[in-house]
Amino acid sequence: MNLDSVTTPSTLLEADIEARGARRLLVIAVVAIFFAKCLFALALLPHFKDLINPEYSVGNVDNYVSLAKSLENGDGYRFFPDTSLTLMREPGFPYYLAMLKSFSDQFQKIAVVLNIVFSSLCAVLIFNLAKSMVRIRWVPFIAALLFMLHPGVIVAEQRNGIEIPFTLLLLGFLLLTRKALSSDSLVDYVKVGVTLGAISLVRSTALLFPTFLVFYGYIFNGGWRSVIRSVASIALIFACALLAMSPWIVRNYALVGQFIPTASVQGIAMQAGNYICVHENDEPKKTFHQLDDDAAEVRNTLATQQGYRFKASYYQYFYDAHDEVKFNSSLAAAVVDQYRRSPSLFIRCASENVFNFWFQGKDDRATIANMIVELPFMLLAVAGAVLGWRQIHKPTFGLCALFLVYTLGVYIPIHAQARYSIPIMPLLAILAAIPIARCFGFLSPRPSPDTFTLARS
Repeated sequence: MNLDSVTTPSTLLEADIEARGARRLLVIAVVAIFFAKCLFALALLPHFKDLINPEYSVGNVDNYVSLAKSLENGDGYRFFPDTSLTLMREPGFPYYLAMLKSFSDQFQKIAVVLNIVFSSLCAVLIFNLAKSMVRIRWVPFIAALLFMLHPGVIVAEQRNGIEIPFTLLLLGFLLLTRKALSSDSLVDYVKVGVTLGAISLVRSTALLFPTFLVFYGYIFNGGWRSVIRSVASIALIFACALLAMSPWIVRNYALVGQFIPTASVQGIAMQAGNYICVHENDEPKKTFHQLDDDAAEVRNTLATQQGYRFKASYYQYFYDAHDEVKFNSSLAAAVVDQYRRSPSLFIRCASENVFNFWFQGKDDRATIANMIVELPFMLLAVAGAVLGWRQIHKPTFGLCALFLVYTLGVYIPIHAQARYSIPIMPLLAILAAIPIARCFGFLSPRPSPDTFTLARS
């Protein structure tokens, strides 16, 4: 095992005392911010909800509550009692909301408070991840606070959406993946696979990320000789993930006779992203949100022309699950065919989605506000990577960087907006904390000896 520094008993004791102090300070700060956020969410926000919603949707979003109500009422996994069983959304979050609804009629307020609980737990995990990544004093503490106080995170906490729970699950997944890569233990890879399966039942964005571990193995574990071993580990991760997802997969196969491990909504996402990209110059006065609604009207028209029976809305709610799958597949195929015939259009739309992923809001005002918040945050992260490069644990940084690139790769070809970037804010927060720590004179002249205890030789 590589030793990043030579330590003496006195420096070990000093570092241990310092680490305990940082943890105590973190707990105090997290608890204080938690209660302040709860006060804001429960006492202040309801008075301004009508002003906020036109720019940033809070409360019930993406019809997750409709699924939860059907589940709680005993109607099965469907959006409305008279529509078919659906595959459009992964089941984890609707079942979570249904559980809250069965517990109390005030489940929406409970969900917001639990979101704040989850973001507080995220802060603790960010603290741990930052400790393993950066040998700079106070960076873990600052990174945790940057995440908790990020305006995008605060808005996401007010939504009955998946952003905050998904972020918490992703952080756990990354920490477990880091441990498995360090130990190279089969048991640890099994844990990673099961966790990935559980995450994918909430949102399937991360499902294919283990394929990127081939690049990790090549870069950090000795070139091409490591690839075969990496492939074996990746296969184990996928096998365990699919096993964890098997109830959903079996249910979908029984319903429509196809292997559908995630959800059927990808076609809608692809069509919406394509429509907005193609028509934004034709309708320059329309906002991003209005173009998104126009894309939904086009879907409704297409479904009607193709003879489907459905309930028209932003999403199309079908009376036959087979129709849902067929329609979404046809949407995806049409977009792929258009990009195949016009690669330049694909390049333009993908490039715009890079911007959309970080900054795009419902309209220009929301987008500008997002840029005012996010650009300094991103610049701090870039500065942190440069200023702290020598103190950064490269394998941990590489794992997080690969996940960031992978996440961008998922959204850029189809559809992107700023809220999709919330789950990777923890990674930027860690880097953004580095120049802040240096600015306030917190840069340690020595590495903390317990920082890289999982570093591999």
